[in-house]
Amino acid sequence: MTSSIDVSADELKVFLQEVEDLLALLDEDIIRLEQEAGNTELLQEIFRAAHTLKGSSSMVGFQEMAHLTHEMEDLLDRVRKGTLAVTAELVDALLMSLDGLKVLKNDLAGGHETTLQLEPMVNALRAAAEAGAAKEEAAGDTVSIDALVLGDPAVAARLDAGAAAGLSLLRVRVDIDPDTEWVAVRCFQLLNELSGRGEVIASSPSQQEIEQERVDHSLDVLIATQQPAADLQPPLEAVADVVAVEIEEWDGPSDEAQTAVTATAQPAPAAGAEGASDPASKIEALSRTVRIDVEVLDQLMNLVGELVVDRTRVAQISRVLAARHKNDGEVRALGETSAHIVRVVDELHESMMQVRMLPIGVLFSKFPRLVRDLARSMGKNVSLVVEGEDTELDRTVIEEIKDPIIHLIRNAVDHGVEMPEARKAAGKPETAVVRLVTRHKQGQIVIIVQDDGAGIDIQAVRDSAVRKGAITAEAAALLSDAEAAELIFEPGLSTAAQTTEVSGRGVGMDIVRRNIESVNGHVDVETRPGEGSTFTLRLPLTLATFRGLLVEAAGVMYAIPLTYVQETVRPEAGALRTVTGRPMMNLRGTVMALVRLSDALRVDGAAPGGGIPADEECYVVVVQAGESDGDRPVAIAVDALVDQQEVVVKSLSGYLGRARGISGASILADGQVVLILDIPSLMKATQQTGADAAELERNVS
Repeated sequence: MTSSIDVSADELKVFLQEVEDLLALLDEDIIRLEQEAGNTELLQEIFRAAHTLKGSSSMVGFQEMAHLTHEMEDLLDRVRKGTLAVTAELVDALLMSLDGLKVLKNDLAGGHETTLQLEPMVNALRAAAEAGAAKEEAAGDTVSIDALVLGDPAVAARLDAGAAAGLSLLRVRVDIDPDTEWVAVRCFQLLNELSGRGEVIASSPSQQEIEQERVDHSLDVLIATQQPAADLQPPLEAVADVVAVEIEEWDGPSDEAQTAVTATAQPAPAAGAEGASDPASKIEALSRTVRIDVEVLDQLMNLVGELVVDRTRVAQISRVLAARHKNDGEVRALGETSAHIVRVVDELHESMMQVRMLPIGVLFSKFPRLVRDLARSMGKNVSLVVEGEDTELDRTVIEEIKDPIIHLIRNAVDHGVEMPEARKAAGKPETAVVRLVTRHKQGQIVIIVQDDGAGIDIQAVRDSAVRKGAITAEAAALLSDAEAAELIFEPGLSTAAQTTEVSGRGVGMDIVRRNIESVNGHVDVETRPGEGSTFTLRLPLTLATFRGLLVEAAGVMYAIPLTYVQETVRPEAGALRTVTGRPMMNLRGTVMALVRLSDALRVDGAAPGGGIPADEECYVVVVQAGESDGDRPVAIAVDALVDQQEVVVKSLSGYLGRARGISGASILADGQVVLILDIPSLMKATQQTGADAAELERNVS
């Protein structure tokens, strides 16, 4: 794709950034338009974004993009004026064109000629406009004037002022010869004529639209005047190409228009409020930001991490010297300088962490389109409800969880919710609801993907797990429903009656769990027959640092993320036992699996739990990854509890690959290397099923 105007590399970069922002805005708002057709602020936002995109692409000479956005703008203008209804077909046409604009943008960014054919998109836009022609002809511009009065405070204020002055309020409709090429000129002449005989309260098309020649072959005007209707008619009929003039007293918006606006209009955001809908304000906010390559950002974070380690070391050395040389002035000066460095590095570290954080809405904004496309392709009615999109999360975590969340949403739409007929027969609303909720909880981010569908067939899960060899029939029968639901995360397990191109309930769910656990997260599932399913993801705020518990086992230091730690205990006599050949601990009546950390991490791959440590020789860290019934706590035996401190994460994958039970490493202030434990994988290797735990509890009692 080439430009008809010489454009520098810097100008092209700025243009592409603007296009990307506007396309993201349109992608989100066009989906909202289908649900909020009467939201005049939303319509204005979409129209202005399309108009800005058209103008920018025209200025730099990219005619294909300018042509397509011009066609979109024409369609949106008719919707904005109230002469064209928002339908699913109209939204389909807009989204189809939006996809075309993305292709044009990518071709432009790649520096090669586009092969995209614009005709199908243009034809779809024009077909959507023609489909609304009947409504346009029947309704005329009645709705547009009513909408202006009801939706524009400035128009309403002028209307009140005219009524207070005792002026007559007249509605003037003028039809113009459809064969004339001077429609805009005639509209301008008519407005001038009316302006000299009273105050024009509102007109459709407006004066600005007339100046831009965005006009139809009719003019609708609301005027406050002292002159009677009979005096206005002759001068208007005298204007060339005028076919008919109709003047009547105006009694206010129709009941239908009032009801429609009340039912669909959304309150406009307050001026200056966060998330204001004015595209200009959004673009202005973007202009105050600087885009940085993620590699540069990662490098800065690594350097700050090194500073954090050195900061702690400097502070320790300063304290040691101060204790040895209490009266030395130079040592006191060193202590003051050290304290200042600690404060500065802490502030720098906090600022860098904020730079890494992004609102999760940047990910969630893509999902309404995904749900709409999937639902329409399957003949289902699905509404996506998103909450907590302002919650901030490390950009690295956002990248890692994108695919798992997409998979969960596709599963919910494809196999979670029922067809409209089945929902109606079950006494449910025909429109299903998929909820995507994000919130902070105890230093973690919790993401919930919930549907109100039929739920998971637990017996089908058991049967599938037995057929796949993931579990024996006897063990499956002993599982609780909550534990059986967890089996959907086993590789290759599916309960779907047939495989679809979209998803299969359970197909790929092992990848979902694996990806979530790769960022030190956890996923739970809860299902209710006939009511739906809920997947809960618990994630760390960031992968760069965390608050950790330092422990020692077999002379090696390890860090356990505090988010997994329930408590630490010194076992009482008899609390640690071997039951039915398996190590366990009885903690205040709760029986849990026990693993000695030094055995679990043996390089030779020996099975964990190689023996029971003597009570007086160990400490136990009780960890738990989730909160569902199937997530039992696990006791990890260590030699010593060392300290709690902020841990800066360093990846080992580039040097050692994926080590079992280890997710990374860190460096302490004294230079000692600390290995970071992968708690979910350790728990998976040692955790007892409900049947095992019940057997252990029977033996204990």
